[in-house]
Amino acid sequence: MTVVTTSRKPVPEVRSLSRDLAFSIGGEYVTRGKAGMGDLFSLDETVLVVSKSGPLFLIQAFASGEPLVEIAVKSFNVEERPGVIARGVFVSDRFIYEALKDQIDVVFAGEALPEHRIVFDGTQRKRYTLKVVR
Repeated sequence: MTVVTTSRKPVPEVRSLSRDLAFSIGGEYVTRGKAGMGDLFSLDETVLVVSKSGPLFLIQAFASGEPLVEIAVKSFNVEERPGVIARGVFVSDRFIYEALKDQIDVVFAGEALPEHRIVFDGTQRKRYTLKVVR
């Protein structure tokens, strides 16, 4: 099961985004606290760390302690999800898909989404759309 966590002192948007990302991929959200990266890697082989750096949100993916990809997110919006929940993460960026496909439940959505987008369904009928910086 993939572990999703935040930076050590996350803003509320980062915490909410992280919890719902963990929910969408069937992972476990772990409160970071004072835990170091070694502590996180001991919990699971795949770790996602969500943080905020200036105007950008960052999603860093690690597998077996090695960095896989760093995804810079310019902005995201949350809207009410129509219909049934869709499990997993849907991406329109081939590079991100290739980096994550062996680690988490990710689907290449291609032309079904606008370019450089990540979409996933969270809890409480929320749907997230992330705009990726490329």
